[in-house]
Amino acid sequence: MANDLSVASEPARWIKLRASAAERARWQALAASRGVSLSELIRASLGSLRLRARREPPPVAPELLRELARIGNNLNQLARAANRHEPVTATALLSRLIEIDRDLGALRAAHTRADPPERG
Repeated sequence: MANDLSVASEPARWIKLRASAAERARWQALAASRGVSLSELIRASLGSLRLRARREPPPVAPELLRELARIGNNLNQLARAANRHEPVTATALLSRLIEIDRDLGALRAAHTRADPPERG
């Protein structure tokens, strides 16, 4: 690959990147095994990277989000009570969990997508 003198004459710019200690150590070891700096490894890796276009998430009905939020709040209340060691009888806990399971089942049934048509 030919060197582009216009790029080489530009002043260096810093790019900050967050990585875990394990990721950084793995990248540094890889760079050392190839005899290049970490910066050179990252530049070379990104230079040949092909990115896929992001897909838009499917639209979600607002009433579904509200129901899921309500169920999530119920679960959080149960977890909060358990973490505070508040007295919750096993029967009451089981009853609430069954209620949540039924709510989720009803939501799933109401919002299940139709199976895609088979290719033939």
